[in-house]
Amino acid sequence: MRYIDMDEVDLELPDDWDNTVEQAWAYVNAKVAEAEATVIEKAQEQNWSVVKQTEEVESAKSKARKKAISAKSAVWGQLSTILSKRSNGKCWYCESNELRSDNPIDHFRPKGKVAECPDHPGYWWLAFDWKNYRFACTYCNSRRVDIETAGGKQDHFPIFTPPDWNKSEGDNNLEKPKLLDPTDEDDYKLLTFNKNGEACPNCDDDDTEDYQKAKESIEKFHLNHSPTKKARKAIKQKIMQVVADTNELLAQGIDIKSGQIKSNKKELIKLIRPSCTTTKFNTAAKLYLREFEDNVWVKEILDRD
Repeated sequence: MRYIDMDEVDLELPDDWDNTVEQAWAYVNAKVAEAEATVIEKAQEQNWSVVKQTEEVESAKSKARKKAISAKSAVWGQLSTILSKRSNGKCWYCESNELRSDNPIDHFRPKGKVAECPDHPGYWWLAFDWKNYRFACTYCNSRRVDIETAGGKQDHFPIFTPPDWNKSEGDNNLEKPKLLDPTDEDDYKLLTFNKNGEACPNCDDDDTEDYQKAKESIEKFHLNHSPTKKARKAIKQKIMQVVADTNELLAQGIDIKSGQIKSNKKELIKLIRPSCTTTKFNTAAKLYLREFEDNVWVKEILDRD
């Protein structure tokens, strides 16, 4: 995971974005009003009680709203390229750029329902709010099961309670998500990676909120999906080998400006640099490289990037 500055996303929004959102809500509200009118007409014909009419109206409005919002998925879909640009095509949660993933847009606060809160209607009022969008690969955003692990965010949105979830547009509870958010400049620091490529909380005290937040996120974002874990381990092994080879050349008296050493340094820079489109898991790579920062030439690379 790496930090994403949403102010940079704001600068890239289409000029007609507000108008697009306004039209989307007009469509949704019209469908909701239509569903409400249909139920009221039926209630009058069948002489329903006030209680039954109220229940049926709310149910019909909720169903119509969800269906209408889903019908307007192209609204957030049009921002996919803009969100992708902020991370050079890599998932904001795991930093993978797997071609097999369709890289959907995740609603950080789920728009349809909340798995941890059965009576939650979903954060439907944030359906077209770009600040609620996260660029995510299929394995982080959808339910997936492999031989060792299972995960995927889906409709999950655990929080530390109290306070409770915000369940309507007018609620103002100061929610404390139990999920790491790549748009929070402090959250990515709560993750680290061990020698086997596993994502781990960056603290040992399991009573702290930071630990619990990282632990929950590792599961929900499926950060230890087996191929992902193995890929990180391979990166660590690669870094260890390149550092060892470079130190061996230096020990032999080879000038640090020689072609081979420059090539090795360039390889490490690519591994840790988020802007490199041909590499992934750059944050993990940088943490692995930090293990060798007692080497002056390694520290120079880290300080530059």
